[in-house]
Amino acid sequence: MRLIALATLLAFGLALPAQEARVTETSSIPRAWKKLRPASDAATIHLHIGIKQEEDTLDELKRRLIEVSDPRSSKYGHHLHRRELQNLFRTPDEAIEIIEAWLVSHNITQFTASAGSGWVTASLPIRQVEDLLQCRYFEFENVHDGTVLVRTTDWSVPEHVAAYIDVIQPTNSFFRPKPSSRYGGPPPPDWEREGRLPTYAELVAEDILDRGHLDTPTIDELPENPTVDDACNRLAITPVCMRVLYGTLSYKPQSIATNSMGVVNFLGNNNNRSDIRRFLEKYRPDAAAAGAAESFETVLLAGAQDQQTPNTEEQFARHMGLEGALDVETILGIGHPTPLKTWNVGGRPPFEASANKVHNANEPYMEWLSHLLEQDDNGDLPSVVSVSYADEEQTVPEAYAKRVCAAFAQLGARGVSVIVASGDEGVGKDGTCVSNDGKNTRRFMPAFPASCPFVTAVGATRHFHPVMAAFDGRSDFVTGSGFSNYFQRPSYQDAAVEAYLQGIGQLHAGLYNPHGRAIPDISAQGYHYAMIYNGSSNLMDGTSGSAPAVAAIIALLNDALVAEKKPPLGFLNPWLYSAQSGLRDVTHGAATGCNTTGFPAAVGWDAATGLGTPWFPELKDLALSRAFRWNHPWYIV
Repeated sequence: MRLIALATLLAFGLALPAQEARVTETSSIPRAWKKLRPASDAATIHLHIGIKQEEDTLDELKRRLIEVSDPRSSKYGHHLHRRELQNLFRTPDEAIEIIEAWLVSHNITQFTASAGSGWVTASLPIRQVEDLLQCRYFEFENVHDGTVLVRTTDWSVPEHVAAYIDVIQPTNSFFRPKPSSRYGGPPPPDWEREGRLPTYAELVAEDILDRGHLDTPTIDELPENPTVDDACNRLAITPVCMRVLYGTLSYKPQSIATNSMGVVNFLGNNNNRSDIRRFLEKYRPDAAAAGAAESFETVLLAGAQDQQTPNTEEQFARHMGLEGALDVETILGIGHPTPLKTWNVGGRPPFEASANKVHNANEPYMEWLSHLLEQDDNGDLPSVVSVSYADEEQTVPEAYAKRVCAAFAQLGARGVSVIVASGDEGVGKDGTCVSNDGKNTRRFMPAFPASCPFVTAVGATRHFHPVMAAFDGRSDFVTGSGFSNYFQRPSYQDAAVEAYLQGIGQLHAGLYNPHGRAIPDISAQGYHYAMIYNGSSNLMDGTSGSAPAVAAIIALLNDALVAEKKPPLGFLNPWLYSAQSGLRDVTHGAATGCNTTGFPAAVGWDAATGLGTPWFPELKDLALSRAFRWNHPWYIV
């Protein structure tokens, strides 16, 4: 990576042709957004220019990723090193030189170019960006929540420069990585007393009841071999419940010096250690006694902060830190004593003209991913990371989504499992399911980054007898579901998804892409998590709880592998789809939305709960029994 100044570039002797034709990108204003006014002259944009990644390179990355992630491969577990990936993705000098010369011709002389990551970045006054891209930036407001973004719908670059560029942002992306979580003592309902399955209406009636104090079992109160009924209150899910439910309670981690897990925070979220300490004291006392709330590392990126004081009224109204509290309380509640690292990444809208280090809305993904991919192979990368943020796939420019997805693939190739929440609006929020391409075509709304085929998308379940696809009638939460319109279905999903599609026949035909990457892959409890936020006890719904819960379970699986001197699981999906015996099928409920009945749960994989929920003991046995060769070349059978 290098910082470029004017004199350096003049030595190349590169100049732009006069009056050259330009390549223009035009997009419509998405639904739910309205144009307000021209952006302030004082505004500063942190511009990201993505140098084009060749299709041959991306195909080679996919081939290598599947090769090290498929249990049937002789190279299974032989994850790539940082330098191998950097060499694979190294940007040609010509591309960097052309882009640099173009910037200098517009008097932009301070920027950073990285041949390894393939990005050129610069913090620039907005009028200078408008001159560079021949466009006009405006403020746009979301009509539902008042969020303001600074964007343009039309921009262009010279034709000879466009040949070397994949994406430029922030320009026309209205993607907001929203937290996938929502706010959520009554007597047992009739259906529970009668031992029968509840109706949808009965479940909604339970959701909207006012609740007083809810008793939850503690670990000291459990019998020697506790059942789910011993450990759980279905109306308030705690770590001890999750540990019994998924079979991790008796497992003792052995590799805490060489195995770790991670959580990322966007949109100004952080992890308040006082809240986490109180949560652990109440629900995981051994972790509290070990100082788990104080000992995890927090890395600040892109101008982020690490606020540890109580929220202001304005921050509390925006639920600032709520997502960060749920994520870390969940992952520590299940995964302790596995070491934890968190990242706070700048990028909280609305756009603030005076804060030139605050990046506007969707760049935080690449800021974080670029940082991770620069880390050494000596243990700086955790074996699993949890991402609890999502938005409609269509709000993300396709080129940008594919760029982010390729970065997730690189993490998987390096042995990192990426766990992503599937979203909280089912197949789409009622009354909003139309395309944003100006045609207003009615269709389901898959979430990104869950739609990336190189992450493990986690849906949510609720209850225990039976376990079912999660929803909450109080908060309009429904577990996220769908089929990507950007990414084709990967081969590891073919058999499972085809069987499901044949089973549902013509249900909702035309509203989704049956050939797209299917969501979710697996599920975990996501209804009524007990948590501490801003000093108070709360109940939360969302796949934001499910994702870190699964990440903690994967961290424990990796602990067992590392203890046996085996590599971590890395990209999970090829293994998960071949190891279904370690997952418990969920066959009740549905992922509703878009004013439809949505996708029903079914035997085997389904678009409501994926392959089912994890059962740690069996997954551990399967992971430890997998074929792997440290001592012989991969080609020796």
